Amino acid sequence: MTRLCYARDLDLRVGYRVVVSTELGEFVGRVALTPRRREPYHEPYDIIRVSTAEDDREEDEHRGLGREVRTEAQKLARDHRIGKVEFIGCDVSLDGSYVEVKYQTDSDPNLAPVKDGLEDRYGGQVSFRQFSFIERSGDVGGCDTCGLPLCCATWSGARSMGPVNVRIARQQGVTPNDKIMGCCGEVKCCMRYEHDAYKEFKERAPFKNSTVKLGDREGRVMDYSMVRDSVLIQFGSKRSDQELITLGSLARDNPGIEPADPDEWEITAAEEATEEPEGRLEPTEEPEA
Repeated sequence: MTRLCYARDLDLRVGYRVVVSTELGEFVGRVALTPRRREPYHEPYDIIRVSTAEDDREEDEHRGLGREVRTEAQKLARDHRIGKVEFIGCDVSLDGSYVEVKYQTDSDPNLAPVKDGLEDRYGGQVSFRQFSFIERSGDVGGCDTCGLPLCCATWSGARSMGPVNVRIARQQGVTPNDKIMGCCGEVKCCMRYEHDAYKEFKERAPFKNSTVKLGDREGRVMDYSMVRDSVLIQFGSKRSDQELITLGSLARDNPGIEPADPDEWEITAAEEATEEPEGRLEPTEEPEA
């Protein structure tokens, strides 16, 4: 699980192993992203120190303990006839007083007998955390087709924004294809991240196939360009008659259209007023004899 942490005065690099203080104890983690300004989606944890050789030794021992706990949990689930659940990993605090068991399932099993059995055998506090396939993909990590690390593996807020599905891609005018599918098999997180911007743009722009005016011309809206705060308008019957027009230029003649910058259409109008009409010649004075 990725989580935003305070680096304080520590000089950290991606890949450094560090000791992190949480509400459940101290854990060894790995730096996934270099420090940068970002609004936290959760209260950040504190990084205490870069892990020492002793911390690494304890972590290696706990990794072996985690495998043993996972195997024991699977046996207990089988003994209590709890099916359709797979235990996929364990996180153990540095002092060994807290164990988090990760599992994956499509049902809602009662894991209380498994929890009691693990606490009786190993002592300390045991809790369970269900992982979806998407969360498991983020836990594994890796790079996406854009060449950058997975958002779900480096940004704790990637899945806090809400569900990501094909409907969101269609609303952005993107045809569902392999390019928008992430390593987890679901639509990429960036589609959800950009969704609010597309929604806000469509609230200001005219509907597709609607008729708009631009001066003495009329055209039909064919497509959007959110990045340029513009729409593609067909003014004639040919494809070459399509023009990309900003919302600021359309706002003067079409009520209900709002540009990103309210003053944009005023600036555009002022620029057009200063332009000389084509084909107009200024009178010249005849030289005096």
